[in-house]
Amino acid sequence: MDAIKKKMQAMKIEKDNALDRADAAEEKVRQITEKLERTEEELRDTQKKMMQTENDLDKAQEDLTAATTQLEEKEKKVQEINGNKHLKKKVTHYLRDEAGIPMNLYPGTQT
Repeated sequence: MDAIKKKMQAMKIEKDNALDRADAAEEKVRQITEKLERTEEELRDTQKKMMQTENDLDKAQEDLTAATTQLEEKEKKVQEINGNKHLKKKVTHYLRDEAGIPMNLYPGTQT
């Protein structure tokens, strides 16, 4: 009878130890699950930020393309204006020479 009581006592201690290990394992699983959920949430937030950054980059590239196009158009206009000024100057000199008008008397010319 004593042996049975000792055996039952040993089994109870073994059961209590097993329950303690199970509780510890469940706590560890709970902690890991919480950490996983936090990490997944951080990942989702980071992905959202990355998408927003990519959208901002796309918008900036579109704005840059538009600004570059406008700049090129304005540079062409400046070149046309400068070309027209050069042509106007040549025509003025030609007409002056053809008319025999001294340069200092012709309007719009410098001596």
